[in-house]
Amino acid sequence: MQTFNFKNFEIKYVQEGEGQPIVFIHNGGTSHVIWEEIIDLLSNDYACYSIDLLGYGNSSKPKSEMPKELHLEILEAFIQHHHLEDVILVGNCMGSALSLAYAQKNTKNVRSLILFNPLTYHTFEKGYLGTLLKLRKTAPSVSKLFYKGIGQFKLNNMLSEQSLRMQFGPIGRSQHLEKTEDLCACFTRDGQLNSLLLTLDDLVNYDEFDKTKLPSNFPPICTIWGENNLILSSKAGRKLNKTLQPQREEWLIGGGHLVMMELPAVSANIIREFIENK
Repeated sequence: MQTFNFKNFEIKYVQEGEGQPIVFIHNGGTSHVIWEEIIDLLSNDYACYSIDLLGYGNSSKPKSEMPKELHLEILEAFIQHHHLEDVILVGNCMGSALSLAYAQKNTKNVRSLILFNPLTYHTFEKGYLGTLLKLRKTAPSVSKLFYKGIGQFKLNNMLSEQSLRMQFGPIGRSQHLEKTEDLCACFTRDGQLNSLLLTLDDLVNYDEFDKTKLPSNFPPICTIWGENNLILSSKAGRKLNKTLQPQREEWLIGGGHLVMMELPAVSANIIREFIENK
């Protein structure tokens, strides 16, 4: 992996291929590994950059708060450092939210957005873990103490697999993708659980995407949802699409929160078709 230095942090990333730049941004709790198969399918025609967000994967893991604004600042610096123009952003969950935020500030530098399972306050609230968000909003001091307490622990392989199993739909569970070694390592690394909890603590600030009004010159959007996503509600996603008004929307039956790993060829084809037609 290569390293991009941002202030006192090391941001790790993978770069493969040449051509039109695509930046892949993972969800909270995982790393660049969720995009590996898709990048294998696209890197012959595109310059693919896959980032480990601050706090995740092989990147630095600060113990303090990591607000959305800091992640966005790093993304902006990364794109500027690599002189990426007319960039295509592909995100999942938190990565989709960051892609939207970047495009809102840098509209002219974004060619298109492919948003897997976009994270907003509402899509998380209606998901399986929505109670955590309600606790954070109604009793923030209690929520912070709870997160601080469990954030000191490191998950073993068994707990990692159980946590990951919930992120897959029937397709992924039938393939036992929760046992993917590099994916499990995301949860067993020192500091990664704390990073995920810091992200959860910041989710109240993702409500802006539920009510945003995108301008007419906003880059074209394609949304891709795992229909069987337990983490973020695909039903809430349909409501969100009325706000985002994507030019293309896909609902992949049997896929979950990590549908790009469950259906990599299908996902890659959707990305390719959307890019080539916009």
